[in-house]
Amino acid sequence: MASQTSRATGNIIDYARTRTGSFDERPFNDVDALVLASLAYQTMPDVVPTLADWERRYGTTTARWRTLMSDPKTALRHPLNSLRALRQPDFPAATLADAAADLHPQDFDYNAGYTGLADPKLTEALFAAMARNPRFSSIHVGAVDERFSREHQTQFAAMTLLLPDGTLVVSFRGTDTSFVGWKEDFNMAFQYPVPAQQLAADYVTRVARLWQGDLVLLGHSKGGNLAVYAALQAGDDVLPRIRRVYSLDGPGFPADVVAGDRYRAVADRIVKIIPDSSIVGMILDSPEHCVVVKSNEYGPMQHLAFSWQVDRDRFVTVPEVSATSREFKRSLDRMLAGMTPDQCERVVDAMFKVLAASDEHGLIGLMEAGPKTIPAMLGAFAGLTDEERQHILEAAGILLKASFPLPWQSARPSS
Repeated sequence: MASQTSRATGNIIDYARTRTGSFDERPFNDVDALVLASLAYQTMPDVVPTLADWERRYGTTTARWRTLMSDPKTALRHPLNSLRALRQPDFPAATLADAAADLHPQDFDYNAGYTGLADPKLTEALFAAMARNPRFSSIHVGAVDERFSREHQTQFAAMTLLLPDGTLVVSFRGTDTSFVGWKEDFNMAFQYPVPAQQLAADYVTRVARLWQGDLVLLGHSKGGNLAVYAALQAGDDVLPRIRRVYSLDGPGFPADVVAGDRYRAVADRIVKIIPDSSIVGMILDSPEHCVVVKSNEYGPMQHLAFSWQVDRDRFVTVPEVSATSREFKRSLDRMLAGMTPDQCERVVDAMFKVLAASDEHGLIGLMEAGPKTIPAMLGAFAGLTDEERQHILEAAGILLKASFPLPWQSARPSS
């Protein structure tokens, strides 16, 4: 197999800066999917309307009439446009260039509008590049929806983008830095569906009800799982409109789900892309073929979208994941197979009880606090049952092996 690395490669920021051809010239591709998925980690500014606001104004014929009559002079001056708007609402006028212009440097901060694990400055650079690139700058964006609940262990966010050809791209946010978001991910080991999955399915139904057109569902990390789940739950009127579903290093699903009729009905539309030492994307089951991309990071850090290597309009790929990634999946599957759902739930609750003892509100706060959180967390760990401590240590050992492989374990076939 010929190597794809003979030319200099970059990441999605380089792609957004340099690949300026229109979607007519270069159709929507896998790299575009990762670009739009990465935007979902940034809280959108007020210029981008929410889904609830658009439903309130245009969700029914009565609401559309009331909105039109709020400015009767404009409605009378443009009667044909008004009739079309009564039948179906226009998509919001805000573009990605508008969103970028309304975001300020202070918005790209863990304590402000940025929710991901990568360096917020990378997302800021991505927005800046897209705002200057005609391929992306005129893409319309709207229908923002964000939900967060400690009580119900729910972290969810999504937005919809309108491509020039009328395709609606639904981008689901991946796991944020909160303990709530990560606990919901771990809950997938024993709970199906989790609240964010149900919200994702509901979101797609609501978007499809408002606007016509083909649908592309996508997301990075948990967002990829949500995209697949929403496709699985799509009604008979929506399912034929779903053109493609991207799971970008997203977790899989329980074995009985991927063996079911619903999964088979959408399997040929799922594109799963993972880095060569994937961890998150190897969790649970994903029967479809995976595209494996090169990353310039190691271990768990390969999960970061900005580390995936891009060559012009495509990812740099390798034949298969690394030996450590395969061993991580085998070990995790063995551990989960040896536990009942009730045991899984108790262990996950215990693990996050230890994290909560740090008195920090998320992973970033925990990392910034450093060693001062250790005594409280050790105290909480000591208070667990022997079984809970055993399973937590086992899971930690599996993750450590994947994070710091021995030299011969990281070897993979040359490309």
